[in-house]
Amino acid sequence: MTTLRGTIRSTETREADGFADSVVTAKEVAIANLDLDGFALQQTNAVESKATGETTIRATARSTATKPHEASGPDYDAALRAYRESVPEGWQVQHVWVVEE
Repeated sequence: MTTLRGTIRSTETREADGFADSVVTAKEVAIANLDLDGFALQQTNAVESKATGETTIRATARSTATKPHEASGPDYDAALRAYRESVPEGWQVQHVWVVEE
């Protein structure tokens, strides 16, 4: 019997837009509009920029939630397949290791 243990991470993301007359201010507004409790800022992108100087920036944050995960099988291939197939929707594998028994 082979047991694999690892960590899975939530794939939940949040987005917020900021509008302003300058790129710097629009970025600050977009970030301020995000609820970052349990989330980390991933990126900011210019969504729209007008000749009048108005700019729209979109900020994206990703969840920092992780949790342990485990699965077993008669051999490594079966245990890995069981591990991957048992990861809940909205989560992804961070890393995995074989537990020596």
